[in-house]
Order: sequence, then structure tokens, then C-alpha cells
Amino acid sequence: PRIEQGLPTICSETCVGRLRYLGLFLYDADKVLDAAATPDVQDLYQAQLDVFLDPHDPEVQAEAARAGIPHDWVEAAQRSPCYELAVRHKVALPLHPEYRTLPMVWYIPPLSPVADVVNAAGYDAANPDNVFATIDALRIPIEYLANLFTAGDAELIRTVLRKLTVVRTMQRAAQLGLEVDERLPASVGATADDLDDLYRLLAIAKYEERY
Repeated sequence: PRIEQGLPTICSETCVGRLRYLGLFLYDADKVLDAAATPDVQDLYQAQLDVFLDPHDPEVQAEAARAGIPHDWVEAAQRSPCYELAVRHKVALPLHPEYRTLPMVWYIPPLSPVADVVNAAGYDAANPDNVFATIDALRIPIEYLANLFTAGDAELIRTVLRKLTVVRTMQRAAQLGLEVDERLPASVGATADDLDDLYRLLAIAKYEERY
């Protein structure tokens, strides 16, 4: 009932850690059945992404108007933090895609601390952000996260964790006046502006930007 009145759910609004986001997706209903029937379970994640429509696309906007979808719904989809996290930045993942329910509650895998810093291969004590070589040594095993979010595709989890690591690295460098390799954003398929936007959304987004 709160959502129907344009209000966020109580669990979202009162989340002390500001961990919950609510947002509207436009999607192609005609593609849902084919997406859910994708043969390889590890392809279901991309299949669901392909169901979502870009609310900034003029053709999508025109079709929405023809279908009688209110314009403020399209505007809400354009502002949707969930669309940004799942589709644009690709850091949010569906829970158990292998169940073929095409879930609309998505999760960002946690960048947990390194389980054993002293013995973690590749750890550089002089550079705490140099954790690429230690992602497989994180406290929450990648395989566990892969079983939750990617039907066992550990490489996709690594991709997300690497992007989150680069966000942290660049923000730390900016705060401390450190130099950072200008090739770092491209190494995770992003630009510096993309990573700044992701940081803003995850760390300092205002109330109206999270819902």
C-alpha cells in the first residue's frame, strides 16, 4: 500500500545502514518466458538483463506512451537507482537465478575483508587497496557468493568485486592525494565518471535518490 501511494516500504525507509534501494524497471513482457527458459543456468543473469528496457531510449519512451504507461512512470524508471546498480553499473545480481523466477530483488555482493592478510598471496602491506590478488582470499568465499547470485559463475562475482575495489581505491586516492593508475577504471570496464557515480549512489545518495 505504501508503494501504491508513492512511498517507500517501511523496511527501506527505516534501514539504519541505508542498504535498501527501491526503483522502477521497464521490461519487455514478451521476452520473460524465453528468458526464464534459457537452457544454461549461468546464462539466466544476462537473459534477465536483456528483458529490461532502457528508459532513456526514445523508442522505449514512444512505445510506453502507445501502451498507455504514464509519463511519470518513465521518468521514475530514468531515476531508478535499481536500474543504475543492476543494468548500468552491473554490480547488483539476482538471488538464485537458477530457480528461473527472474527475481526483482537484487543484491550487491559484499566486499568482505581479507581472511588472512598476513598470508594472502599478493597482498602489499604498503598499499591496502591492492587486493586484486587476494579477492579469492576474502572472508566470504567467492564460491559461496556465486552459488547465491550467479548459479555458480565465480568469474562474474570477481568482476563485481573488482569494480567495487576500484571504486574504493580511487576514492581513497582522491582523499589522500595519492596517484592512481589512469588505466584502472578501464580494467573493470568503466570510466572514472562511472565510478564516481557509483560511489555517490552507494555511499552518499540522498533520500530521494535511493527510492
